Amino acid sequence: MEIMTGRENDVAETSGVLRRAWGRRTPLEKVLLAISGVAVLACMAMVGILATSGSQTPRTLSADMLPSQAKESQTRLTAEVIHDNFLKFMEVHDDKAHRLPVYNTQTASGKVEICSTEECVLAAADILEAMDTSVDPCDNFYQFACGGWEQKNPVPDESSRWSQFDLLRRELSNALSVILEEPEAADEPSPLKKAKVMFSACMNTTALEEAGLKYLTDFLSLYGGWPMTSTDWSEKNFDWQFTVADGRKTLGSAYLLSVWVFADQKDTDTTALYTDQTSLGLPRSVLINPSNYEERINAYKTYMAETASIMAKHLGQSVSSEDIQLDVNAVFDFEMLLANITTPDEDRRDIDRMYNPMTVAELSDLTPNTSINWQQLLSNMFAVTGNPIESTTRVIVQEVEYMKRMAILIDTTNQRTLANYLMWRHVKALGDETNQEMRDASFKYAMVANGVTAAEPRWKVCADKTNDFLGIALGTKYVETYFSQQAKDEANEMVEDIRSAFKDLLDVNDWMDEATKPLAMEKANAISKFIAYPDWYGNATALEHFYDDLGDVHTDRHFSNVLTLSSWWSTDELNDFGLPTERSKWFSAPTIVNAFYMPEFNSITFPAGILQPPFYRANSLQALNYGGIGQVIGHEITHGFDDQGRQNDKNGNAIPWWTNATLESFMVKAQCIVDQYDNIRVPEIDDFMPNATLNGVNTQGENIADNGGLREAFLAYQKYIDRNGEEPRLPGLDQYSPQQIFFLSNANIWCGSITKEGLLNQVLTDPHSPGKFRVLVPMQNMEEFSSVWSCPVGSSMNPEKKCIVW
Repeated sequence: MEIMTGRENDVAETSGVLRRAWGRRTPLEKVLLAISGVAVLACMAMVGILATSGSQTPRTLSADMLPSQAKESQTRLTAEVIHDNFLKFMEVHDDKAHRLPVYNTQTASGKVEICSTEECVLAAADILEAMDTSVDPCDNFYQFACGGWEQKNPVPDESSRWSQFDLLRRELSNALSVILEEPEAADEPSPLKKAKVMFSACMNTTALEEAGLKYLTDFLSLYGGWPMTSTDWSEKNFDWQFTVADGRKTLGSAYLLSVWVFADQKDTDTTALYTDQTSLGLPRSVLINPSNYEERINAYKTYMAETASIMAKHLGQSVSSEDIQLDVNAVFDFEMLLANITTPDEDRRDIDRMYNPMTVAELSDLTPNTSINWQQLLSNMFAVTGNPIESTTRVIVQEVEYMKRMAILIDTTNQRTLANYLMWRHVKALGDETNQEMRDASFKYAMVANGVTAAEPRWKVCADKTNDFLGIALGTKYVETYFSQQAKDEANEMVEDIRSAFKDLLDVNDWMDEATKPLAMEKANAISKFIAYPDWYGNATALEHFYDDLGDVHTDRHFSNVLTLSSWWSTDELNDFGLPTERSKWFSAPTIVNAFYMPEFNSITFPAGILQPPFYRANSLQALNYGGIGQVIGHEITHGFDDQGRQNDKNGNAIPWWTNATLESFMVKAQCIVDQYDNIRVPEIDDFMPNATLNGVNTQGENIADNGGLREAFLAYQKYIDRNGEEPRLPGLDQYSPQQIFFLSNANIWCGSITKEGLLNQVLTDPHSPGKFRVLVPMQNMEEFSSVWSCPVGSSMNPEKKCIVW
């Protein structure tokens, strides 16, 4: 369960020279350049910043004075003064402090302290730039906090959506590319050297063009080739079971069915073998309701036909476009049939329904009189591990009915169509790793499917791909270069603060009975945390060990590098079968802008990539941090108690631990959330989905986490104030109390823009609600928000009916 799903296409700076130049700056140079830039921005953006001490004449800013009115005030707090102040402050308070350097100013409500650290100035500029103060915060707080951000940050041509997450991901990709472009050092660990080699090979477009489609067609030939690209395809060279098994073993693919190894949901100290329904080439909703998505389906078919024509030409085959189109139509029809036997996501939230352990022999009994040989299929997948699959081997089947129907569908589908479908899925996954002609075909489809109008720059594609495969190795250098111990330490402290706040809410909870509440308290206490990066970072031997058995990568063989790394990751996972669960293992690289809750481990993860502005800001107001990363922490903790996470106990085992009475009360509370979001209209996508609304069932877990996380973060911040006293205010925003800054900071992390196509994809496939509703609804459900912003009952942001689970 993530705070955000996946990584969207990002926009990049136009010049690699600029990127490298910035990367070569020292931290002090970067700070001074940033502050200098902000000082200019401050004037332009009307951030009036005053004298640095009480001995200087303060500027007066009335409580109702808008930033536009502040522009005439003289700016006296220069970058140099701020920096000098900050250095003196650090000498006294070391690298962490509970009291920030301040200056005084006069408002209509009296004298207030203003934070004068560089980080506070930067934060103030960011928040002011994002705001639209012409909007009443009690009418539409998202527009009030993010209206300016949307105007200044339209979706880039390369993306389908653009948000604070995407901005930070762009910065991360930029930093990684700088690391990857640096020459190899003799003393670097070999995994980091391999990351640089992989990046170099990906950037070597000359070699990619020279190789053309050779490596892709050679790969497909292992499975008999792609029928629609050849006039002499033979059924006798195709075995769908071998193709599916080898694809899983080599690429980790999930074509026709999914197979993986992970902690046993009922006994999380051990690993188990799982099988489940297939992945699909299009969203399930598109395949189930094709009449609503004709343009996208036509683009999908064109994409398939165009890549087939390109490959047929490469192979020297004279295949007519008419014959290719017949095959394309048959493949699409098959994929629609496949989609129709899958279970929709909204019916896949009950662990017990999807936990069906049986032996391989019993799995075979589910599909009698069909051609599928389960023992052979699974044995082919696990052959690389040396772990034999017997008829008595235990497997957990998540979708029993799917397995039955899939076996029948395969036996009633001709082998040519089956081969065309499986080869197409390989081409769709690997085509971009070949030449420009194939990438152009892929991009034409993305224009329709995602609303993008330009491709990502190659440096960013390659940096992100290298990070996907070798992020643990890259993370060592990223942490060393761009990350501070202070961020890790303060994030650790904040987790404990938010955990304490959650337990306070649990303690006053009025719907959980006294038999269940102590067990919930135990689970909250037992949540383990993974902060920033693995503790073994800095140990080169440990890093080498992490990548044991990873083969060589080559500067001129990008396609084979992708296969090598895909196979290594797939094999590494399959090798876990039968071993004790490794609870201390990091399941994500530090170089990720995301956060996770893992129910099987009852653990929360906050990688270094997200512990950056605007989510976390060192040496600034804690109002900013509690509203930013604090809400993210609360969100992940709450996942342990949402409609899915609550099914797992303190050890991650999916066993009943709630009484029936507590469960019934929870269902009533959760249904309020489901109905609330179900009734949110999304008119922007009416052209695709008439009378479109959010899917309250699919998004309920994330929505419960959003609502609970915000309440926990605000309660934790109130406790922080009780311990440390009222915080100072932000420069240029001194009309807003720290409590109001908390909500502005929270809204700011969800500011975003999105194309209609991107919004459609989110509504169809994403368990998270669109960003603006992640702001509006949780705040509408909070009495504390309305109190802080004085929103009258019945106003848009203070409706009479509120939904509260946690």
